[in-house]
Amino acid sequence: MRFRLLGPLAVEGPGQQRLDGRRSRAVLAFLLLEANSLVRVEQIIDAVWGEAPPRTVRTQLHGQISAVRRWLRAAPDAQIVTHDSGYVLRTDPSQIDVEVFRRLARQGRGLTATGQPAAAAEAYRAGLGLHVGPPLGDIDAPFARAAAARLTEERLAVLADLVDLDLAAGRHHELIPRLSALVERHPWHEPLWCHLLVALDRAGRRGEAIARYHRVRLLLRRELGVEPGPELSRTYRSLLEAPPAAAVGTDLTRTLDRLAEAERMLGEIRQQLSRLGVDAATARPVVPTAPPVPKVSDDGAGHAEIAA
Repeated sequence: MRFRLLGPLAVEGPGQQRLDGRRSRAVLAFLLLEANSLVRVEQIIDAVWGEAPPRTVRTQLHGQISAVRRWLRAAPDAQIVTHDSGYVLRTDPSQIDVEVFRRLARQGRGLTATGQPAAAAEAYRAGLGLHVGPPLGDIDAPFARAAAARLTEERLAVLADLVDLDLAAGRHHELIPRLSALVERHPWHEPLWCHLLVALDRAGRRGEAIARYHRVRLLLRRELGVEPGPELSRTYRSLLEAPPAAAVGTDLTRTLDRLAEAERMLGEIRQQLSRLGVDAATARPVVPTAPPVPKVSDDGAGHAEIAA
């Protein structure tokens, strides 16, 4: 059995049928978010019915709990336990995707702290893969919006941690399109903007990074009436103060190209000097050494041609 909240409410298991009823599904989702903890009756009423519940709300809640209990009979590893003041949904945390996601996030941060970036990235990606849509996407209850926003923030925090690792691994070029799309969908999440500015700068696009900063600053001032936070402000200042990230690589490439061209030209000069009889190493004329003049005897036997 696996309970999924990181998307539409879903339960995976052999022969498991969909739980019908808007209230029943909301009650189940709320209890799953608080799994293995006592949830008071008043908490459930506020979460599912809101600030103006009907007079019969306690009776209705009892009926919804009974419906969820019957539905959970197909899940022997999950049950609702009644207490004097409320209810506890008992189940193995590894059966709830939210708990698995949080465990993987903690694991990834621990691996990062101990210098294991590849394993950390794997844990982060596994956790992010559990998100199949907007959290609690089909739950219609007062608690759902705030809970979904909290779960989305947790996802974005893990995503930002993964981007940190990808930037450290030099994947800034491939991150730019993804980060650009993310800041459009989550314009108030400043860590994503920070990562986008850094990725653009490392790709040699500092002017575009500065323009993006001014865009988000204007957005924050116009829509929220606030200035960029400390992290985003520091990232912007670093763009203005540091030498261009791509300059070193560009200058080195240009220098190597010039050296290669100089070497080619020197090779041609050596060939021309050689043809002119000039020693390329010393650039001085080569004076041929005359062979020793043979001592010719009076009868001519000492010269080869004469001897022949």
